[in-house]
Amino acid sequence: MKSEPFHPQLLQFSQSGQSWDASTVNLPAAVTDSLNAGISVSAQFSRSGQDYSLFYIPASKKLLMFSHDATSLLVQVASMDLPETLDYLDVFYLGGAPYLATYAKSGSYLNLYSLNPDNSLTPVHNQYVGTGFSMMHALPYRDTTCVVLYNGSTGECVKYQMAVPPYAGLSLTQVWSDVWAKTWGHFTFFEFGGENFFLKINQQHGKVNIDHFMDDPDEGSHPVLSQDAGNALLNSAVLAGFQGPEGQAYFVNYQYNGSLTINSIYPNCLGWWTLHTSTVASGGSVLHPLSIDGKDYLLILD
Repeated sequence: MKSEPFHPQLLQFSQSGQSWDASTVNLPAAVTDSLNAGISVSAQFSRSGQDYSLFYIPASKKLLMFSHDATSLLVQVASMDLPETLDYLDVFYLGGAPYLATYAKSGSYLNLYSLNPDNSLTPVHNQYVGTGFSMMHALPYRDTTCVVLYNGSTGECVKYQMAVPPYAGLSLTQVWSDVWAKTWGHFTFFEFGGENFFLKINQQHGKVNIDHFMDDPDEGSHPVLSQDAGNALLNSAVLAGFQGPEGQAYFVNYQYNGSLTINSIYPNCLGWWTLHTSTVASGGSVLHPLSIDGKDYLLILD
């Protein structure tokens, strides 16, 4: 049990040459109060040139939506009710419009919603996938979008491809499945050259991999890097990835004791540089990278 309450912390990343820094930025009190309600998962999206952040509160099954603002940083613009609980949330796009994919480990369905211009949600499809998946990610590639799920208890990994039928809403077709090793976690997806990669950690077996998802939807992934994980990754509470404006891929590693590192992945995906190390508030469980007015931030939530 935590000895004292955790409060949302916003860090701003700055770069001077090869030197990086992370400094604390004060959030408006109203934003802090809204985000202090027990956020379990987050996502972000863009629409009509405006960036937004989404935060899910499991206790109330509400999805809070904030616009990014150069002056106020985050401005709440909507609070949406979801009909079911969720453990995983991701955003994908069709025709330039944002959609949501949600999944709960105790449920059996992958749920897809249209995120409407008036900030309401419209259910467009639910797909039976089964229970127990511990990772869910929407995987865009060229002219298609897939959704991949992995079960850390069984090793089952499955991929569904989206289609837009001419007279109905969305549909999903399973195009690939495999059985991976068990207990992989901390999945962090990123892109290089428009291709999909992900970093994952197996803390039980002390390993870290960087994998590449193959081009064709009916193909799986293969490891580019597989090595022993160092103490920083073995003690990781949460990882979060973000892309730089130049296409470089970064990930933040946050440990239970508040140790935080910013890392840049090698373009050949055979490792990474640690750009910055600092100590921040301990006890966080959600990392939310975001960009506001061309500046990179990291929101740490309980």
